[in-house]
Amino acid sequence: MSQGPGVLAYLRSRGFPFLLVTNTSRMSANDILEKLTGLGYRVHTDEVLPVSLAAAEYLNQKFGAARCFLIGDESLARLLEEHGHIVSRKEESADAVVIGQSLWANFGEIDIARRLALQGAEVIALHRDATWPDGEITRIGLGPIVAAIESVIAGSVTIIGKPQRTFFDAALSRTGFVREDTVMVGDSIASDISGAINAGLRSLLVRTGNSAKDAVPPGCDGALDSIADLPQWCDSHFPN
Repeated sequence: MSQGPGVLAYLRSRGFPFLLVTNTSRMSANDILEKLTGLGYRVHTDEVLPVSLAAAEYLNQKFGAARCFLIGDESLARLLEEHGHIVSRKEESADAVVIGQSLWANFGEIDIARRLALQGAEVIALHRDATWPDGEITRIGLGPIVAAIESVIAGSVTIIGKPQRTFFDAALSRTGFVREDTVMVGDSIASDISGAINAGLRSLLVRTGNSAKDAVPPGCDGALDSIADLPQWCDSHFPN
């Protein structure tokens, strides 16, 4: 069984629906779909849930059309605007400070975010992952930026993506999956596996990411050396 595309083809052949969830804030669902299609995957838009979309929907539910001070790249700005939000990179009245991945956030932006938070803006980070892979380079993620802002404001930062239970709840709501029958397959204990356990989902650790050598945490259903091993695991646990 080939990795990636072959595994998804297997899931379809068994009638196992799936949703691809990701903490990336630099690509929309359509961007992700286009990239996956180019890699040979057959995926539909409604089978992808990026954290950027979850953030836009959170803002819609909370504010309607929100005035946002953005720390993030242009792809996130476009997505927010497509959902009716007003995006600014200047120090002006805002309902929310939205923090997504960029190369790089600077302390001038954090300085503005602090003052806007003191004026009542909600500080929202798409996730707080410590690092992210950029080709062969591992770069710092949103975690250090969130920590910097938390150190200078009295309130807390709203986190949208994994491992937040609300993100998993949004995924279940979107799909209609039954919580206790849903398996989160991921390569990060911190964001994928711990988040799934806390949300009441089953989970499988894939040892190809930053948790390759870590022990399987209590509550996790097991570990796979590769995503290509998922069909064998499914055949063993769901023979019918």
